[in-house]
Amino acid sequence: MMEIFRLLDELEILLKDSTKVPFSSGKALVETDRFLDRLDRIRAVLPEELEQAKKILEDKERIYEEACVEAEQYVEQSRDKVARMVDDNEITRNAVLVAEEIIAKAEEIAAQTRADADEYADSVLAHMEMVLSRGLEAVAQGREELSKDPEEESRQTADGT
Repeated sequence: MMEIFRLLDELEILLKDSTKVPFSSGKALVETDRFLDRLDRIRAVLPEELEQAKKILEDKERIYEEACVEAEQYVEQSRDKVARMVDDNEITRNAVLVAEEIIAKAEEIAAQTRADADEYADSVLAHMEMVLSRGLEAVAQGREELSKDPEEESRQTADGT
């Protein structure tokens, strides 16, 4: 993740430090080879970043499945506990209450674990979206700068248009 930020910072510095074209409303000459090299490096790093996002999603699924298994274990434990306490009416009523509490607690834990995993995955994906968006904006801006014809702008400035 940090590599993408570093490369984007390098592109920004490259654009900011580029030679400004006089009388051109902020136009600049960019070293094409250096700019394209940074873009190639970003393209090389992006698959790694996407693989990390995939891993996070897989971790979310694993956590969710573990929570479900744990909840099912709590349910089974409570059923076993209830079966052992069937001896007396009062004990049975208490066992049912305890079982319901255990089931409710297991469901609450599973729901919270699921919500936490979803929130974590969403925050990571939102961060990835922001990073990728910045990168695409920098690429688009760089391509726009590269596509402008400095000689045509010089003629227009000289003609007064």
